[in-house]
Amino acid sequence: MDYKKAASEVLENVGGEENIVSIMSCFTRVRIELRDVDKVKEAEMKKIEGFQGLNWSANTIQIIFGGHCNDVYDELEKMIHIRGGKDSAKDVIIKKQPAGAIVIDYIANSIQPIVPILIASGFLQSLLAMLNYLNVDTTTYTYQALNAIGQAGYYFLPVFLGFASAKKLRVNSYLGALVGAVMVYPALIELGSAGGTASFLGLPVTLVSYASSITPVLISMPVVMLINKLAKKISPKVLSSLLVPIITMILSVPVILIVTGPIATWIGNGLCGIIEFVFTKLSIVGGIIIGAIAPYLVMTGVHNGIALPITLTELASQGFSYFFPLLAYGNIAIGGAALGVWYKTKNSRIKTTSMSASLMAVVGITEPALFGVLLPAKRPLVALGIMDAICSAFSLMFGVKCTALSLCGLGGLPAFFGDTFVIWCILMVASFIGAFLITITVGFHDIPEEQEA
Repeated sequence: MDYKKAASEVLENVGGEENIVSIMSCFTRVRIELRDVDKVKEAEMKKIEGFQGLNWSANTIQIIFGGHCNDVYDELEKMIHIRGGKDSAKDVIIKKQPAGAIVIDYIANSIQPIVPILIASGFLQSLLAMLNYLNVDTTTYTYQALNAIGQAGYYFLPVFLGFASAKKLRVNSYLGALVGAVMVYPALIELGSAGGTASFLGLPVTLVSYASSITPVLISMPVVMLINKLAKKISPKVLSSLLVPIITMILSVPVILIVTGPIATWIGNGLCGIIEFVFTKLSIVGGIIIGAIAPYLVMTGVHNGIALPITLTELASQGFSYFFPLLAYGNIAIGGAALGVWYKTKNSRIKTTSMSASLMAVVGITEPALFGVLLPAKRPLVALGIMDAICSAFSLMFGVKCTALSLCGLGGLPAFFGDTFVIWCILMVASFIGAFLITITVGFHDIPEEQEA
C-alpha cells in the first residue's frame, strides 16, 4: 500500500490543509477535526486504497484504515502544518449538534490521545500482578522501575488528561497539564486523602484526592477555557503573554478546588454507585442490555466517549472493572463472525480479508472486521449483539472483572488474570464459536468475483 498517496488523497478530500483544525490517530482510525464539514468528498474518500469506512463525531471525521492507520497518519502529519494560537479555530463552522453528541465528542477526543499511556501502564500492572503469584522479589530496582511505569500512568492521569482536554478546547495545553499537576500535587493529595474541609481565603473547600481521577478534569477544563477567554479579553495586548497564564491559573484553580472538583467527584461516585447497582443487583438484565449494545458502539464511533470513562471510573474507585470484560465478548464475537464469512464466501478477496480481520478482532482491534467484512455482509452483524448479550449476562452473574485498561481481547490477556480468569476464557470461547455458528447459519449475500472485476 502506498501510504503517502493515501495520505495525499485524504488531505485532498477533506478540503485541504486550510480546512483542518487538528489530527490524531488511534489503532485503526485517522481522526481529523475540520473547519467546514461540507468540504469533505465522502464518495471520493471511499476510493482511497486501504479505506475501510468512516464515521462522524461533530466536526471530526474518523477515517478507518485498520492496521494501516498509523502509517497513513504519519504521512499525513508530514504534509500539514496545523496553525496554532488564539485564531486557530475562529472560522470553524459548527453544525448544530445535540448536546449529548457534543459532550461525547469532547470526552472521546480528550481521552483518545492518552489511551496508549493507559494501555502501557495497565499492561505492566497486570503483568506484575501475575508475577506476584510467583512470589518474585518486589524490592529489586528492576521490579520497582517496571512498577513505576504501571502506576505512574494512572496516578498522574489528571496531568495527561488536563493536557489532552485543554488541547481539545483550544486552551494552551501546558496550562491544562499544570491544572492536572496541581490536582495531584503531593501536599494537596495528602490533605485530600484525609478528607474533611479546609478554607481558601475564607471559602470552604471539600478535601478530595484527585489521583487517578478523570471526571474532575473533564468537568473542570471548560471552566479553565472560559476563564482563559476572559483573561485574554481583559489583558492589555502588550502584557497578554504574561498576564493571561497568571490570571487563568489564579482564577481557575480555586474554582476547581472549591466547586467543580468536589462536584465532579460526587458525580463520579454516583456513577460508580449506579454501575455497581446494575452490575450486582440487575446482573442478568443489565448484562443483556449492555452486551446487546456494546459491539455497535464501535460502529458509531462513540465507544471512547462512553466505554472508557465508565471503565476508568471503575478502575480509579475500586481497582477493577466489571464493564470492560463485556466489551471483550463483543470484540471476539466480531472475530467469530468474520471467520464465519471466511468459511462461507466463495470470493477469494473476501476470504483473505475476512481471515486477517478475524485474527485482528481476536487480538482486540475490530474495525477491519466490522467495516471491511461484516458491515458489507450485513446479516452477520446480528451475531455480535446476541453473543455479547448472552456472555455479558453470565459475566456479571459470576463477577468477571479485569484489573487494568488494555487491548479489549486476547491482546490484553494479562489484564483479565485473577480469580475469574477461567470463566472469562470460557465466555470468550463461547462468544467466538457462537458468533461463527450464527453467521454460517444466517448467511449473507456473497459477491461473485466476476462482479468485482
